[in-house]
Amino acid sequence: MSSSRVCWRSRLALCLTLLLVTGHWWDAMCMPDATTPRPVPRRDADYPPPKSVALLTRLGVECIAETGVSPSAIKRFSDEDIFEDDYKLKCYMSCLFRLTNVTDDNGELHLGKLLDTIPIEYEDIMLKMGARCTKPKGKDQCERAFWFHKCWKKSDPVYYYLV
Repeated sequence: MSSSRVCWRSRLALCLTLLLVTGHWWDAMCMPDATTPRPVPRRDADYPPPKSVALLTRLGVECIAETGVSPSAIKRFSDEDIFEDDYKLKCYMSCLFRLTNVTDDNGELHLGKLLDTIPIEYEDIMLKMGARCTKPKGKDQCERAFWFHKCWKKSDPVYYYLV
């Protein structure tokens, strides 16, 4: 087993342990009810990380051309609500995974490769966001890519973003 895979598993195990020990596991499992105000996504000069936005914007242009998704659907999913009726958006998410080289040989998301792309200062956010999101469901790569994004957004709607 490679050292990066061991390191990734160690970090994930630590994150899960911290969630359990600190009691935040229950909070992470609960969904807000109708009376809970919707969290406001963080959007400022430092977040989402400008370098990541620049890269993803460039790749996003290619994925928009490939999938035909509308930029308004991307923005809506990122900053507003989760909706499941746009297959083009799901394939856009899969395309971004592929173009950022975070997939394995079968085209499936490889969480270790994904973590390697995250700036170190945002690694803890990503680990917390992804702690529950490890067993994707879906009939194809587009559906499974969407499952990850939906899970991440539910886990941390403040720090989740899609460009």
